[in-house]
Amino acid sequence: MSPAPTPVRTGWPLIATFVAAALVLASCGVAKVTIQRVNGTPARSISVPLTNVGCALNDYCVAIGTSSANVGPTSVAEFSTPLGHWFSLALPATASPLITSAACTSTQCLLGGSQPGHDLLWRFNSVGHVLGLATPPPGGIGVDALTCDELNCALIDTNALGATPRLSLSADGGLTWTDPLDMTWANGDAITSLACGAVFDCVVSALSPSHQVVLYVTRDGGSTWTQRVTPATWTMLTSLSCAKLRCVALANTSGASKLVRSSNLGESWTGVSLKQTANSLACTTLTSCVVVGQLSNAAPWLATLHTGTTTNVTLRYVPTPLLGVACGTKTCAAIGVTTLLNVPTPR
Repeated sequence: MSPAPTPVRTGWPLIATFVAAALVLASCGVAKVTIQRVNGTPARSISVPLTNVGCALNDYCVAIGTSSANVGPTSVAEFSTPLGHWFSLALPATASPLITSAACTSTQCLLGGSQPGHDLLWRFNSVGHVLGLATPPPGGIGVDALTCDELNCALIDTNALGATPRLSLSADGGLTWTDPLDMTWANGDAITSLACGAVFDCVVSALSPSHQVVLYVTRDGGSTWTQRVTPATWTMLTSLSCAKLRCVALANTSGASKLVRSSNLGESWTGVSLKQTANSLACTTLTSCVVVGQLSNAAPWLATLHTGTTTNVTLRYVPTPLLGVACGTKTCAAIGVTTLLNVPTPR
């Protein structure tokens, strides 16, 4: 049995504070939560910026940062319990790690990136509060994107030549992977997001060398791909998530961020302007989401979106823009470069 974790800090609140929150019992017996204020918690390290966050469906979340600086630590990790308390997390022994993506199943999170000349894959086990090495598909030199549902996962990495992205699938939470399939349509492109609405139905967004948004869909686990037409005004598509044929994502345009939705696996999209600069989006359903980013004056910004209503949340002790957000079933976690937040899922 693992020893009980020890908090890494005291003083500032370790769980988000909800001031004047209205709790109204709905007719179905579920309490409706209106979030008005959230307090940030300082990260364990100020020398290594946080870059990625993930939340398992059991509401354990993990935040991680890696740095290529030659002095001081090169990586840092923390995890939070469903109550929102953050604890330090021991790191695997890895030379020059670079973590770039995160995705979670029911009880575990995969953290993907690179180490010199190889894929890098770490696994956070929420049951034992352990971060350890996992086995990525062979022959890759860097994980570009990850996505998971309760058990199934998909991974995109780059082949040994450094030019062609590859798709691999897992039916056991990333313990084993199918043989990678080359995504030749993405040669030279930068992968920006990956989501699978079903085991073999995946949507991939990328940015071409000419800075155009490229969107492709596979219905057979990567054997064949179909291109989807995207609006010419889009400059980036990120934070993809899909359930069956329905998808939601963030689309950047020349002057704004949009929450965009599709009901036909990316064949067509509708969008709503968010009025602020959004960096990351996480959804528990396709109509209940948390979005983070920054205001026009570079102040941090967090909003909840529920059944068409957008609610800005007041932030305290959050000194920088928010970079990432992830959601479990009842709890979401967001990160700034040196700040951690917990937010109840909008419902």
